[in-house]
This record gives sequence, C-alpha cells and structure tokens, in this order.
Amino acid sequence: MSNISNNRLSITLTEETITEIKTKIEELSTLMPFLIGLTPSERMSLPKISRSNKLFVDDAITSMENTPEVLPSYLNPLEVKKDYVLYQQLSTLSLLVDELAEKINDTRILAGSEAYASSLMAYRMYKAATDSGIPGVETTYQRLQQRFANQGPSNTNEATDNNADNIDTTNNS
Repeated sequence: MSNISNNRLSITLTEETITEIKTKIEELSTLMPFLIGLTPSERMSLPKISRSNKLFVDDAITSMENTPEVLPSYLNPLEVKKDYVLYQQLSTLSLLVDELAEKINDTRILAGSEAYASSLMAYRMYKAATDSGIPGVETTYQRLQQRFANQGPSNTNEATDNNADNIDTTNNS
C-alpha cells in the first residue's frame, strides 16, 4: 500500500489549461491530416519494418534509385522513398508522443492511487469512529461500506472491512 503521508501530487488543472491542451492536441492533428486508423486485422496483417529489416529497406531504396530500369512502371522508387522518410519522421514523433503519453498515464495512476489510498484510510477512520460510538458518522460509514458489498465470503461488517484492508492499491489504473 502506498504511503499516504507521502503525497507526491498536489495539483489540479484549470479548465483553461485543459482547454488549451486539447486545442494544442487538435492543432497537432491538423498538421498531419494524412494520419489514418487501421483496423486490428490490418494492423496484424501488414508487413512491418523492424530493426532487422530496416537496413534491407535502405538497401532496396538505394538499389531502386540506382537501377530504376529493372523495375516495373508501377513500382516508383520516389514513392517508396517518400513512404520510408515519412516512416522515419513519424517514428521520431511517435517516440516523443509515447513518452508524453506514458508520463500522463503514470501521473494519472499516481493521482488515482493517492486518492484511493487516502479514501481507504478515511473509510477505516469512519469504521473506527462508528465502532467507538461517535454520533453522526454511522450513515457515512454505511454509505462508504457499500463499495465493498458482495466481496468476500459474506456481507457481514467484519468480512467487508477485511476486504477493505486487503485492497491492493499498487495497480490502480
């Protein structure tokens, strides 16, 4: 379980900032109107460039440029080279976007984990307050307790509270 006293995040985004981020993402998309989406079966069936065959593509393009007379008219070396250059350019952009997406996702996971772990601690505090007979908290405890209903061997308070104690907060996505 995470250490809830170690609050690594303490921030929210303003609506203006979220709007600005969305606008910039849309701007990026408009700079690349040629982007397409593939179906899962297309993604699986298309031959792909890998590290091992990248050199082959380089050599094939050089060969096509040096001896185009060997090729049929429908195989245009300039178009092959354009596709390959675009592949390389998009690879660079993809790496940057993937790194940003990973940071966004990791931060989202941490924010959710901190909120969930703290919520579990509050739940345990409401249970302790209810068990101690502190007035006015039983309704709140029962409302929070509903989250753990139908988990475990029975619906008793003890079984439900044990489920809350055993919640894994490390894989919160």
